[in-house]
Amino acid sequence: MHQRFSSSRRALLGWTAAAGAAAAWPLRARAQTFPTKALTMIVPYTAGGASDIAARMLDQEIGRQLGQTVIIDNVAGAGGALGVMKAVRAPADGHTLLYGSLSETLLVPLVNAKVGYSADALMPVAYTGGTPAVFVARPDFPADDLDAFIALARRNPGRFSYGSPGIGTFQHVIGEAFKARAGVFMVHIPYRGGAQILADVIGGQIDIGITSAVNAAGFVSKGRLKAIGVTSAGRLSALSGAQPFGESAPLKGLELATWAAVFAPAGTPAPVVQQLNGAVNAALMLPTNVQMRARLGAELPAVMTPAQTQAFVAAERAKYEPLVRAIKFE
Repeated sequence: MHQRFSSSRRALLGWTAAAGAAAAWPLRARAQTFPTKALTMIVPYTAGGASDIAARMLDQEIGRQLGQTVIIDNVAGAGGALGVMKAVRAPADGHTLLYGSLSETLLVPLVNAKVGYSADALMPVAYTGGTPAVFVARPDFPADDLDAFIALARRNPGRFSYGSPGIGTFQHVIGEAFKARAGVFMVHIPYRGGAQILADVIGGQIDIGITSAVNAAGFVSKGRLKAIGVTSAGRLSALSGAQPFGESAPLKGLELATWAAVFAPAGTPAPVVQQLNGAVNAALMLPTNVQMRARLGAELPAVMTPAQTQAFVAAERAKYEPLVRAIKFE
């Protein structure tokens, strides 16, 4: 994680030096053919979750760069699949975007072949960063770290439940992988987004919430939840009390993180994708957004071109296909 942060900062400095003048001048000045109207950015989860927060950190600056308003459209349901379906059915002209994550763009169609789309229906435009998943529980939960929870769950098979944002999401996949590695059984409860998961953990409706570090950090800092584990190799500064997978013998080697990117429908013209990529990268590198990500425990993103973003997504797909095939989903 520290290595990723260091390389991202170097990328930020290099990109800023090379493109500072260009970023200061809205991209609309370079091409008058796009955009011709307001843009819609679909967020495939409910308002208030990590994806929604991240998209709203970017929308105004993207709009300023392009000279058009960017409207956030929350389309929740089916583990993010409903939002993806709306995006892939939109005209491939760059005016409809998806703020998509690993979950609904790659994992959901891998887990559920009948979902109605594949990753090939989307064009990766710009990488926007990553974050590990966090296991959170009520403050009075009788385990303070992953090893203690594994021991507790082994003694009480089927007693505990965990919530994820939906079938096939990263949190669901990591939850089932955790069960297999740890030799425990928990009941999976799928939700429509991350915000309700945390409310139900606090209220006692479920025992464990698997969510992003961005979602969890505020609740943990206020003492409303405790973070017992994080799917990273080392500790996170924003959640220093959470035991990383890398420090748990049964879980070592399973260290994974989710990520997000801006996508457009497949077939969007390359010049439009290039223009969108520049606008997203300019928004990512606003100092206020860089500082906010660090506070929330989100990775500082390396600036990627469209080709680099597409190569990254392809590599992630190749990595997760065998993992998903090996999991017996409940």
